[in-house]
Amino acid sequence: MVGSVIAISGPELEGATEPNLSAEATSSSAKASNNPEPHDAVLNPIDRALEDIGFGRFQIMMMAICGMAWFVDSVEAGGLAYIYVTLDAEWRTTTGDWGLLQSVKSLCSVAGALGFGMAADKFGRRPAFLGALAATSLAGMASAASQEFYSLLVLRSLTNVGAGGILPVSISLLAEHLPPSSRESCMVLMQIFFTCGHVLAVVLAMLLPTSDGGWRMFLIALALPTALLMFAWPLIPESPSYLQMSGQETKAKDALRKICLRNKGGAEALVFSEDLQHSAQDQKADQSATGVARLFSTRRLAVHTCLFGLLWALTNSASDFGNWITEIGHEHGIQSHQVEGFMIVFKVVGVAAFITSAVFARGGRGPLILRGGYLAATLAAAAASAVVTLGGSRVLLAVSVAVLFIPYDVVWSLIYATAASSFDSRCRASALAVATCFSRAAATVVPLITGKLLEQHEFFALSFWTLAWAAATCVACLISFSVPEQNVKEVKDLSAP
Repeated sequence: MVGSVIAISGPELEGATEPNLSAEATSSSAKASNNPEPHDAVLNPIDRALEDIGFGRFQIMMMAICGMAWFVDSVEAGGLAYIYVTLDAEWRTTTGDWGLLQSVKSLCSVAGALGFGMAADKFGRRPAFLGALAATSLAGMASAASQEFYSLLVLRSLTNVGAGGILPVSISLLAEHLPPSSRESCMVLMQIFFTCGHVLAVVLAMLLPTSDGGWRMFLIALALPTALLMFAWPLIPESPSYLQMSGQETKAKDALRKICLRNKGGAEALVFSEDLQHSAQDQKADQSATGVARLFSTRRLAVHTCLFGLLWALTNSASDFGNWITEIGHEHGIQSHQVEGFMIVFKVVGVAAFITSAVFARGGRGPLILRGGYLAATLAAAAASAVVTLGGSRVLLAVSVAVLFIPYDVVWSLIYATAASSFDSRCRASALAVATCFSRAAATVVPLITGKLLEQHEFFALSFWTLAWAAATCVACLISFSVPEQNVKEVKDLSAP
């Protein structure tokens, strides 16, 4: 196979040492043999280039930037609940008002996910990411000035339009800057940011005064990280995969060259095994079938998309048990502060689960571990149901729920990574947006169901969650975690006339 070379020259490399290209190529080949490519797929030109460059400082910077999406998702999922009681006293709101807020927030998240996801596939990851970030930070800050419930409802809804779009776009942006051999393990580690968001919300709720307008400071503090990230906009790059897909080969090469410079410093040239240039026919096909249109362009791809959406919806449904931990604990005589301490401990323990998953997910083993996580969660949920049915002790119930949290963390850390690896760059952001919509739809409906089931008996709710985990396990076994209809393009030499 004839390689193609992108040379790096100019003042950027003044004083740089000349590399041994043959040695670098040999090293890349050895690395590829030691780290199996994800799902045994043939790497496209961009992924091959990223694999040759390797993991380094640039990827660490991207993980820090894109990690804000997981942070925001965590804060929006549960952070606002810590001011409900305070506002009940100040505004005379009721649980019905907060239920309305949660439903409207979920619907706005769906709109944001679809809108920004499609924009990312059409106009680029960078502008979509910055737009979602701006909407989240500005509306989040403005919500601290709310004077009554309905102004808070409108502003938090606008916040969730941005927050709903940040996650699918940032997953695409990060995945398309990571070497394929490290992609799934690095994506798993991003779940740590979700834990940080949850813990920060709890700590701020404990430290900041809730009376005399302290809740306003709480909302500002939650929005501050995203607002500060806006100042880092010059550092946020465009995805080289998107640039190639949209026919901007020169910019794609420049983007890869900058990544190489950041990671290797003195590297003067980079050897690629495949050409980055599309034929005119390929460019036309790429531009006419992107985003949601591509997802449903063939029956196979449509089924693939719907299965992922169903998997996310079932996973969210099964994970609903976390929203009722306080209620279940109260039924068994466990104090709320004990439950909160329990949750913080297991959020920290969850970090160990993320790291373990990241280690074992290398080399394309993510789907296997994900399926194992679903099966373990099903068994743990069934055990918790059995404890309740047989009238087990509080300690036994706490242990069974604690065991459930471990596969729960494994599943959520891997579901993002495997989904990102299962769609190509022409529709990745839209696919993640569709999956997010399925998940948000479940988050809107399922609490209404489980709330009614808990009124009857907690056994019925636990059985519902167990069945949801079991159904998710079956769907995960049906899904092929690979890019369908992936085209292997002809290899050309850039140096050829």
